[in-house]
Amino acid sequence: MSLYHIYSAFSFAMGACIASFLNVVVWRVPRGESIVSPPSHCPKCGAPIRWWQNIPVVSWLALRGKCAKCRAGISPRYILVELLGGLLFLAAFWRYGMYAPAMWVWIALMIAGSFIDIDHQLLPDFVTVGGMIYGVALSLLHWAGELLAAPAALSSPLYIRPVESIGGMAFGFGLMWLVRFLGTKAFRREAMGMGDVFLMGAIGAIFGFRAVLASLILSAFAGSFAGLAMIALAKTRPGAFTAIPYGPYICLGCLAWMFRGEEMWRWYVALLTGK
Repeated sequence: MSLYHIYSAFSFAMGACIASFLNVVVWRVPRGESIVSPPSHCPKCGAPIRWWQNIPVVSWLALRGKCAKCRAGISPRYILVELLGGLLFLAAFWRYGMYAPAMWVWIALMIAGSFIDIDHQLLPDFVTVGGMIYGVALSLLHWAGELLAAPAALSSPLYIRPVESIGGMAFGFGLMWLVRFLGTKAFRREAMGMGDVFLMGAIGAIFGFRAVLASLILSAFAGSFAGLAMIALAKTRPGAFTAIPYGPYICLGCLAWMFRGEEMWRWYVALLTGK
C-alpha cells in the first residue's frame, strides 16, 4: 500500500471521527449543554456508550442502529454525518494534498453549522464569526510565509493576501446584507437571518470575493430546486416536508467552489467573453 493510500484512509478516518464529535456538538450546543460532560449516553435509557460502541460508522452498523442496552433506535443521521465528514475530508485531501488540514477546519464548521441550522434555524457564532476570524488568520499565516519566502506558503492553492481576505469578508457580508435588506422589503418579513450574512462573510474571508459570488449563485439555484422538489413531494405527502434554512445551501455552494471553483470561474468568464 502506497503512502497516498495510507493518507487517504487517514483522511477518511479523521473526517468520520471529527463528524462523530460534531454529532455531539449539533445536539448539545443549541441546548446550552456541555460537549464534554456527561459522556456519550443513550438518550432513551441513559446507558453510557462505551468506546467500542462509539466507533464512527462501524459501531452504528454493528449495532444495527440500536442502543446496545435498551435496543431503542439510533437516528440514521448519526452515520450519515459521519460518512459525510469522512468523504469531505477525503475529497479535501485529494484536492489540496498537504494543505487539506486547513480546509478540514472549515469543513467541520460548515457541517456543524448546517445541521444546527436545519434543527434550530440558527447559525452559531463559532461557525460564522469564527469562520471570519479563521479566514483572516489563515491569510496572515500565508502572508508571513511569503515574507519569509517559505515555499509551502507561496505554492499553497489556498493563498490569498490579507487585504483580499478582509476585502472578501466585507464584500460577502455587505452583499448578503443587501440581499437580506431587499428581500425583507420585498416580502415584508425577514428574508433571512443575520447568521447567513456572517456566513457569507466567512466564505469571503477564507476564499475571496469570487467564492462569495459563486456561493451565492449556486446556493440560490440549489435552494430553488430543493424548494420545487419539496412542493412537488408535499402534494403526495402533505405535511411531510418542510423548508430547509438557507445556511446549508450556502455551505453547499461553498463546497462546490472549494472543489471545482477555479474551473467553474474560468468556464463562466469564457461564457461571458466568448473566449
